[in-house]
Amino acid sequence: MEKEEFSESRWISLLIEGDRQAFSKLYNLHSPLLLHKLNQLLPDQDSVLEVHQVSFVRLWDMRERIQLDQGIWPLLHTIARNLVVDYFRKSASNEAVRKALLTQATLYYDLEEENDTVERMTEALSVAIERLPTKRKEIFLFCKFQGKSYEEAAEAYGVSVGTIKDHMAKAMRFLKSELGEKLFGLLIVLLGFWINNR
Repeated sequence: MEKEEFSESRWISLLIEGDRQAFSKLYNLHSPLLLHKLNQLLPDQDSVLEVHQVSFVRLWDMRERIQLDQGIWPLLHTIARNLVVDYFRKSASNEAVRKALLTQATLYYDLEEENDTVERMTEALSVAIERLPTKRKEIFLFCKFQGKSYEEAAEAYGVSVGTIKDHMAKAMRFLKSELGEKLFGLLIVLLGFWINNR
């Protein structure tokens, strides 16, 4: 076991320096687990293979960020998570919202499989979002789910930035009231709040 860990650590050191053979070795080592996770999260094989491939391409591009003492999985895990959530963010339907939240939660908790607890939490989050007034929900998803700025939202909906801010403030208050501190905090973690939206 120690010999294997030493070997992987050596390959990681070489990868950070740009060694393609090391990249190939580590790809073969971590590819099956990533495929397993992606098959659970994405709806079709084409999407799985595309996200899998792009994840490793980005890992190569970001290899200098790998922490030698942690291995490559944390960075690969983060890259894949972001790609999967981006996949679902392309659609703002309620089902896409639910799946993106579930993906984030499953990977956030680093679970091998979706379980009842994560399912219940993400269902509560998506139901609360669905209960927002229609226009407010659209604006909330446009800004916080699809990552658009308040300025982009104002242009898209033909209203002022102030109106967008008002909708967002009211949406936040409603969701906090509906979800309670713990679930609202989880929502913030899972969706992320972009600096340019403040």
